[in-house]
Amino acid sequence: MIQLNDVSVRFGSLVALHPTSLAFQDGEFTVLLGSSGAGKSTLLRCLNLMNQPSSGSITVSELGNLQNRRALQAHRRHTGMIFQQHQLIGRLSALQNVLMGRIGYHTTLRSLLPLSKEEQAIGLHSLDRVGLLHKALSRVDQLSGGQQQRVGIARALTQQPRLILADEPVASLDPATADKVLAMLHQICKEDGISAVVSLHQVDLAKRYADRIIGLAHGEVIFDAAPRELTPMQAEALYAHRPSTVKAMPRPFRPSPFPLHLATAEK
Repeated sequence: MIQLNDVSVRFGSLVALHPTSLAFQDGEFTVLLGSSGAGKSTLLRCLNLMNQPSSGSITVSELGNLQNRRALQAHRRHTGMIFQQHQLIGRLSALQNVLMGRIGYHTTLRSLLPLSKEEQAIGLHSLDRVGLLHKALSRVDQLSGGQQQRVGIARALTQQPRLILADEPVASLDPATADKVLAMLHQICKEDGISAVVSLHQVDLAKRYADRIIGLAHGEVIFDAAPRELTPMQAEALYAHRPSTVKAMPRPFRPSPFPLHLATAEK
């Protein structure tokens, strides 16, 4: 489980995320929902410290506070990241891109050498799971947008993650392809027991696939509940939110399985 304790993020004078306390449960498929600039990406990128909190703390069960370097390294090793614009190297093959998911398991020097047959097998299996084994040797700049995003998912799977963070993973895809890609990601996470936090704009996709929806606007959490509890009026308010007009709807309290003051492990 990941616990955020009064986490806020500032970029100069801009408050991108107001003080926020949330717990993300193991095995849960969570969707962050809201308009552009709502704070979805900021919150999501705090979960592996791609965005450094300006205040507050983030703790992970069995690892402790992510401000500890070793805890953060271990957390990132098992956290797959999927991006809106894929972040692939176009001149390389699908398999070469996917195998970059193994870099975190090696030192810088070792990563310059060819990967083992076992790790290459992991990469091929990951491509097979997203239906692209036949494209393993194809350059990714010759693939469609949907195929490239599936390569991005396979790269995340090659890390053998416990958590996947997906930042607007279907925003650049047409509606039909977006649904297929998100359905594939959801199915794989459920089959493997992988926790996922996915930021989206699309209310219909959020309600179809999420176990939990966290709605943000202007850097504040204003909705946190199961998809069935999100009414059309609340969805409309989410995108037209003004701090004085929408009452926050907090998620029912769940006790943390470890103390919030969990001590940082020794470096």
